[in-house]
Amino acid sequence: MSSRLMDVPSSATAHLYLREDRIRQSYEAMMLAWRTLNADCEALLREKGLGPAHHRILFLAAAHPGITPGVLLNSLGITKQSLGRALGDLRERKLLIQEEDRHDRRKRPLRLTASGEALERELFLMIREVMTRAYREAGMTAVEGFRRVLAPLQVPAESRAR
Repeated sequence: MSSRLMDVPSSATAHLYLREDRIRQSYEAMMLAWRTLNADCEALLREKGLGPAHHRILFLAAAHPGITPGVLLNSLGITKQSLGRALGDLRERKLLIQEEDRHDRRKRPLRLTASGEALERELFLMIREVMTRAYREAGMTAVEGFRRVLAPLQVPAESRAR
């Protein structure tokens, strides 16, 4: 059966995607996809003495120049201690600087240095290659559907209605 036919649910199969086995399969697929997306990055990060938390910080600091540690804490869902340790590592390696906000000295915005930008760019290009290949294979409609599925999954647990 073609995948296009499977995308159009009949009335008998309209809610099969909500079954536990389908949700488990989807979760497993997301875990395997995450592993694939980060496999190349992990080798480079290990070579530099960095880990996944450092990578996520580099990515968010590149995507949001001037991001504050408080916003990073909320975005990453890690402890203040873990964030502090990772930020210290990145500052020590001169990949990131922590500035003072002229209006609020408590904010301490973060910016990548030139070497931090270069490393983040190298890591992102690895991810982009894998995602571009997958996006091309799946097609625009599937990518839009994928983004619609991801949107509600990005809401922090404490913000979701119970």
